[in-house]
Amino acid sequence: MWLTANKQEWKHFLTAAEVFWQKNLSPAEDDAVILVEAFHQDLRVTLRNLAVANAIRRIRPAKLVVFTGVEDAWHKTLWQGFDVSLVRELADAYGASETIDVWDLVRRSDRKPTFDTSDYVAATDARLAKLPRLREQPPSERQRYGDALAAFYEEQFQRNVLALVTSHVDYDQWGLAVEVARRAAVPVVHTQQTGCLKAYALFPEHDTHTGTFREELTRQIGEVFETKLWPRREELRRSTELIAWRAKVNLGRPSWWRGGAAASVDLNNPAERAVLRTHTAARFGFDPAKPIVAVFNHAVSDALGTNRELFPSLADWFTDTAAWAASRDDAQWLFLDHPSQALYDSSGFFGNLAKQHRSSRHLVFKPSAAISKNALWSLTDLGVTVRGSVSNELPAYGIPVIQAGWSEWSSCGLSTVVDSTDAYFKTLDENIKALHDGASLVTEEQVRRARLWLWLYRSGADVVTPHVPQWEVWPANTLLKAVRATFRHIESDSDPLFETVERLWTRREPMLTRTPL
Repeated sequence: MWLTANKQEWKHFLTAAEVFWQKNLSPAEDDAVILVEAFHQDLRVTLRNLAVANAIRRIRPAKLVVFTGVEDAWHKTLWQGFDVSLVRELADAYGASETIDVWDLVRRSDRKPTFDTSDYVAATDARLAKLPRLREQPPSERQRYGDALAAFYEEQFQRNVLALVTSHVDYDQWGLAVEVARRAAVPVVHTQQTGCLKAYALFPEHDTHTGTFREELTRQIGEVFETKLWPRREELRRSTELIAWRAKVNLGRPSWWRGGAAASVDLNNPAERAVLRTHTAARFGFDPAKPIVAVFNHAVSDALGTNRELFPSLADWFTDTAAWAASRDDAQWLFLDHPSQALYDSSGFFGNLAKQHRSSRHLVFKPSAAISKNALWSLTDLGVTVRGSVSNELPAYGIPVIQAGWSEWSSCGLSTVVDSTDAYFKTLDENIKALHDGASLVTEEQVRRARLWLWLYRSGADVVTPHVPQWEVWPANTLLKAVRATFRHIESDSDPLFETVERLWTRREPMLTRTPL
């Protein structure tokens, strides 16, 4: 995506950025540095990282050091258009003192770190090979590269590092940097690829070191939600209802990774749902009077082992759930693939599992693209996932969800989060029986909590700043023109970017928010 911008527009943008940041940043007075990751090929991702890093530099002047480069396997699998020279130009415009091609430095290195990198290496191997399960022994070259990368990061974090700003926290190139930062007691700011400017933060004084970065984040988000937001639910009720309405037609991410008409939900009452349910059930061979459980497959090779999960892998969870469901014909089961399944699986996992269960007529396997949200919402009596966004979307509209693992919001009381495989299957059993009895499996409080979470995710924790236009502002020329106009016309002291990052930084909060909570 770096190459899609017009060369002239790119040049104008870089000039405007360079002048703006020269005028709005103080020079570093000591050896302090902020490390920024620029490994992603999407310009929007790196813009978010650089904007946050420079906002911190306004609070505490420091040098900016950018990590970039693209390893051969990442280049082959995902990022054919990555161009290190363009990253250097962008980093220079944002005031970087150094831009380091990490891949170029470590690809021939045999250095070893002080800790075991095997978990990160195995997860990266699965992602790059698009395998649904971790291999016992990833290729030796993969392990060598992971070790050399970790050793490089350990060397870099011996500097006077104020913060690591990164778009991802998983896999070797990002996850190992986060691991070293946590070991070095350096704050980590994790930007998000959705909305305008969204970011989470883990500060050393709040890090219990009892779980992964994502586990720590889940706990801290839950605490903020419970202590700062839930007590204000009446005050925020009008806003949460508005967000619940807007989320029905959301074109951004995640929205279960859909856009356009397929992402729209315009069911307004049980009567409308019943009419559509009858029609959709007939399409899939279901009896509309019998409970329907929707099981949402994940991007099966994505970030394995990075948060708390009940099964060895996402594939094991999906496989074991299907095997259990095959013996439970007192319910009907709709198994859906991930909308981006092909980007995460080279093994034919979903199709092969579907073939194994062809004889179970109460199990239906379908591509998610084959069913609109309207149809899906009308069919689903119970949703099942590990960490998918449906676990916050479905409860907001009164549909219960069971989670077999943690997501960032799973400590907020929206869904039923189980803590063991035995509890998982027991909860499934109890829920199916309750559906037959006509019981409601989602409480009014869960609906309100889910809508309050939607408000936090899509509004309260999404900072609107022209420095980082909405994710949907694209193609590249449009994005660059918008940010260039910001650099040329904005009064920087009044921009929310600086105010909100300063609040996060000084109060040591786990997330950016539009206003103080």
